[in-house]
Order: sequence, then structure tokens, then C-alpha cells
Amino acid sequence: MRKKFSEAVKDFRYLLSRNYNRESALAFVGDRHQLSKEERLTLYRGVYDPRTADKHRRKLLSIDAVRGKSLAVDGYNVLITVESMLSDKPIVLCDDQFIRDVSAVHGKHKPTRKTRNALNIILKVLNKCKPMKVCFSYDAQVSRSGELAALTRTLMAKVGVKGSARAVKQADTYALKSGDVIASSDAVIIEKAKKVVDLAGEIVKVVVLNKLLRLTEI
Repeated sequence: MRKKFSEAVKDFRYLLSRNYNRESALAFVGDRHQLSKEERLTLYRGVYDPRTADKHRRKLLSIDAVRGKSLAVDGYNVLITVESMLSDKPIVLCDDQFIRDVSAVHGKHKPTRKTRNALNIILKVLNKCKPMKVCFSYDAQVSRSGELAALTRTLMAKVGVKGSARAVKQADTYALKSGDVIASSDAVIIEKAKKVVDLAGEIVKVVVLNKLLRLTEI
């Protein structure tokens, strides 16, 4: 990690701790340190003031906690992170201990060959965790979200994971009311949820341990 970016992390974290607006602080720090688009995204998704980071960590459960419970999966959030891992794109261990991608493709997601692979990995992990049921939700405004939901249902049946997958108008709102535990690393959902599991992050950790892939820590 280059020194200029390390300084930017410190500056951004300091401004957030002083209650500066997140977007305004990012613009200031990014311009001051001449950061690239990817570096700005890494700051935005990965850096939090200590109070917010602690609040997020206190809601974070281990993957084993979903056993016997209903689990709502923030579909694109989890899927894109696992796809990023499979594509060797940057993955960041954030201040709040959630693991996030910095791809910024949520609204522009297009299914590829890696999509099926990512879903199979996610579902195999869920099958081992034994939740009572799983509800995937995908943002309906994203192109081909209905097809993705249908593919998810097909793969769920093959793997033996009970539940559903739907394309809905507001995936975050739907997820928040669809399970005892929410699987997401989305900060907006974490703020509103009572219990959260970082499903994609748990998968990334296993791969890091097994294949010794490099995980960037801020």
C-alpha cells in the first residue's frame, strides 16, 4: 500500500470521526492526495470512524449463528463480492471487520460464467450452515435480475437449500423484513439490521486460508 494512500486513510477516518459528511470528506481527501477511482472507492467502502465501526462489529455474527434460523440474503451484495474474489479483483478487510469488494458494479451487474460458480459456492456454504430457510432478494431495476432469481432458485433446489429467491423493487427493505439474520455487508442495511452475517466475507476468508490469496487490509 503506497504511503500517499495510507495518509489518505488516516485523513478520511479523522474527518469522519469529526462528523464530516462522507461524500464531502471523500472528495476533499481524494483530491488532496490525488487518489484514483479505485482508491476512492476503497476509502468509501472500507474506512469508518471508530464509533460506527464498533457499532457494526457488535451486530456481526459468525456464519454458524444462522443454523436453524431464517436467513435473508442481500443478493447482489453477496454475489458481487464472491464474483470479485473469483475474478481476482480487489477485496478489502474494512474498519468494521466486514469484507467488501470495490467493484462498484451493483446497478450494472451482468451475469457471466462466474455468476453460476459464485452462486454454487454461496449455496454450498449455506447448505453446511443449515439455516431453516434462505430468502435471496435481488434489485428488480437491475437488468436480468428476474433471470438471476430464477437461476438461484434452480441451484437452491439442486443443492438442497430451502427457501426462495426474488427480484424485488427494494432489495434492502425486503431483506430487512425477510429473516432473523441478514447476510450483507451494505452499511445501510447494517445500520438498520439487528443481526448481520458477512456471508461473502466468510467465503473469502476460507479461500484466503486455503489458497493464500492476498487480502488487502486498510
